[in-house]
Amino acid sequence: MARSGSLFALVGVMLVAMTGFGIFLPIFPFLALSTGASAAGITWAMGAYSFGQLIASPLWGRLSDRIGRKPILIAGLIATSLSYVMLAYAETVLQMGMARFFGGLMAGNVGAAFAAAADLADEKTRARNMGLLGAAIGFGFIAGPALGAVLVGSDPDVEDFGRICEVSAGFAASAALVALVFFRETRSRGMSATAPRARSWGMLASRRELSIFVVATLLMTTAMALMESTFGLWSHVVFQWGPHQVGWALAAIGLGAALLQGGAAGAAARLLGERRTLIFGLGAFALGLVLLASAQAPWLAFLALGAITLGVGLGTPALQSLVAAQAAESERGAIMGLNQSASALGRVLGPAIAGLIFDSIGHGAPYVLGAMILGLTALLIVKRPVARDPVRSPN
Repeated sequence: MARSGSLFALVGVMLVAMTGFGIFLPIFPFLALSTGASAAGITWAMGAYSFGQLIASPLWGRLSDRIGRKPILIAGLIATSLSYVMLAYAETVLQMGMARFFGGLMAGNVGAAFAAAADLADEKTRARNMGLLGAAIGFGFIAGPALGAVLVGSDPDVEDFGRICEVSAGFAASAALVALVFFRETRSRGMSATAPRARSWGMLASRRELSIFVVATLLMTTAMALMESTFGLWSHVVFQWGPHQVGWALAAIGLGAALLQGGAAGAAARLLGERRTLIFGLGAFALGLVLLASAQAPWLAFLALGAITLGVGLGTPALQSLVAAQAAESERGAIMGLNQSASALGRVLGPAIAGLIFDSIGHGAPYVLGAMILGLTALLIVKRPVARDPVRSPN
């Protein structure tokens, strides 16, 4: 019961936190446009958060192995709240980028949350726990963009954008309070003495399985970032959508991802195995990006987003579970922090590339490149040994 209660609290924390992030996400490109920023400047500012994560996530992961998941979770959420307040008062795209960079440097909460979910799992429930945490994130992306679309209205101005940032700050602070009151530490007290001190990136040199899955995380996240960082700009060019329509579109993606990760992802992993589930997800994701690149009508865009949602909803929990399977209890935070750092690198590279090729090649170019990256990722997974990933019989 205690383990179930901690998992329920963890899911609640991430739901509240990601709702706040979801409120903010659709308006960021339009807030940046109001400062006169270019597409490249906007995507660079968006990527600044992930650059901060890239630098700091391994440190936060190791620290969570030593002092526990709960303090890292709370500290990250408080810092996230402060970064949203900084954004509310930013007047240039440079100031926006600095606020996002600060938020990324202090964002140890996501890696700590996934490490805690792994702490609460065994071999049979690991994919389920990752899926439930992913579902909480997905539901946050349903409620957040929908609420943001309502709050920002159909004709927003700079003050409306600032108010949205303040609302997001309130959600992050509320998530920190929920974690403080309801979440129980999942880290065993006796394990702190055996926690790794300075290995993180060095683990990849000697552990082939781990390195393959971390690289897969990097590539898959890069493809997602190529899409996410340009979707608002792309939809504005192709369909003349504004933040209201973009918010509802992202809410629809969140709904599909939450439904998949809350149930179907775990069932697929038990039936097919995590590796096959991941490969299927990568294929669906790539197909969606190809469709999106060629979409000239809203119905085709929504079909493409449906395929992307299917791919992400099934593939992400499977990949997270495969990474977690490589970690002993004493190094779980370090490895999940390392994986989060690889994800952050993808969210640096994706926006950095996306804005440039969006401007210089065409608005569909980021999606074509993303599909090619996902094909490479699938090939990497197919070629790897399967001994650590047996097919599970359905329970």
